[in-house]
Amino acid sequence: MNLQESFEDFYRKESHRSITELSDEALTYSKGLYHFVMDAKNRFLPEVDWSGLSVLEMGAGRGGLGLHLALLGAQVTLMDFSSTALSQADQIFESQGLKVRTFLGDVTQPDVELSEKFDLIIDSHLLHCLTEDPYRSSYYRLVKDHLKPGGIFLAETMVHRKKIFIPDGFMFDEKNVLWQMLGQWTPVRRILDSLDLEKELKEVQFEIIYFYYYGQYGFVPHKSFLDLPAEILPAAVRLVVKNRPS
Repeated sequence: MNLQESFEDFYRKESHRSITELSDEALTYSKGLYHFVMDAKNRFLPEVDWSGLSVLEMGAGRGGLGLHLALLGAQVTLMDFSSTALSQADQIFESQGLKVRTFLGDVTQPDVELSEKFDLIIDSHLLHCLTEDPYRSSYYRLVKDHLKPGGIFLAETMVHRKKIFIPDGFMFDEKNVLWQMLGQWTPVRRILDSLDLEKELKEVQFEIIYFYYYGQYGFVPHKSFLDLPAEILPAAVRLVVKNRPS
């Protein structure tokens, strides 16, 4: 089972739950990222009202973060590689009396194109799931090509710290890739050092306007890590970038 099949299987198994339950869970799970998005938008895009803001949420899943923003009036597009997740997102938005555009696509593919550009592109914990350099290159190209002039891209992502505990069923290699046994060894996370992440962003010609390392924050890569103390979990970086002027 590859990573995409694993996510699709997860969402299918959740299909029996009520839309109200799924909606409440999606809103709660995304609340921390929502506050970061609010602060970043108000700081770096103060001239655009929420009612006129075009937003792309990448790796959206059920779209909890997008739902928060749609409730403020934003025009939201959700992108994910799981058709089941996007179907559940459609139902969640409809239950709130809201419309949402969804796009079924895999950011690792270099030929992915959307029909519009956005004021705000948000990574919903997707970047650290891209374990190979070609995948990350395709992802960054997609972001760069779909930002409006003056638009911003923001993400919260896992980064490495000196000591990370790796439980049974996982292994961590010299390229900072976390592997999980899913019938076979499958790469599931790329946990770069924060300095390497900063270098990567600059190499693809982003202008970094906010980059903050949260060393006190433990980022849980999988439920198998839930009971570990924060100091032996991956740390986090929150970042905001825009396209470098040509």
